[in-house]
Amino acid sequence: MAGNEGRSAIYCNYNNQWNRIEGSPQMMSVSVSFPLAERAAAGFNIITEKAGLLERTQTMGSYAYNVSISEKQSLRFGLSLSWTADHADDGNALPDENADPFIAVYNDNRHSYLDGNFGLAWKGEKMELQFSYLNLSHKRFKEYSTVDYATFYSSLSYLFTPDRNITVKPLLVYRGVKDYNNQFDFAAEWNLKELLIVYSIFHSNKSFTGGLGYDYQHKLNISAWYNTGAPKIRSLTGGTIDLVMGFIF
Repeated sequence: MAGNEGRSAIYCNYNNQWNRIEGSPQMMSVSVSFPLAERAAAGFNIITEKAGLLERTQTMGSYAYNVSISEKQSLRFGLSLSWTADHADDGNALPDENADPFIAVYNDNRHSYLDGNFGLAWKGEKMELQFSYLNLSHKRFKEYSTVDYATFYSSLSYLFTPDRNITVKPLLVYRGVKDYNNQFDFAAEWNLKELLIVYSIFHSNKSFTGGLGYDYQHKLNISAWYNTGAPKIRSLTGGTIDLVMGFIF
């Protein structure tokens, strides 16, 4: 979706997951997108993640191309290439953990790797279909086979306008997670006077996400999200907080 609005944009995101646990996962990212020509656009993304001793840095470049089917319909294609490096910060290990042979050899055995994503989207006057096939790297699957990373993403949305000052956009998402059950998300975006945005998402793991956003003149966007976490671990881990700030030129 890079360059979807035909203007350059930059977004910053901070994510804090399971804050009741010491060393809980945290993520920060910066995304930039800009049009290259009338139909083409590019995007760049940098992500840093940390969970306990483990750290990950990923940089990604994307290319998107838009094909007009008719006056009110278009088809977008996108391709991304990413570079990822993992690292264990043994400087934060407890004295007893320094004797763990896993920590000693982790950085020697964990090489950086390339990966990629492919996506397409059909957009009508009010309806939109999206599909992305994620993490295409054969090397990642064989050498760095881990659970819980995304394998595909698909969504269907429709825009309702019950009032000239209100729009409602229901969204149905079906996504894959490696070595886990595929997930459903049922969401709605409520836009009030093109100024205040309310988000609500029910996930098939029985967690709930709520969010609130502020859009200033279609240039500055600030939003905050909170996810309750799955019921079986909710009382032990705490929820997940997301903070997003974006600026469209």
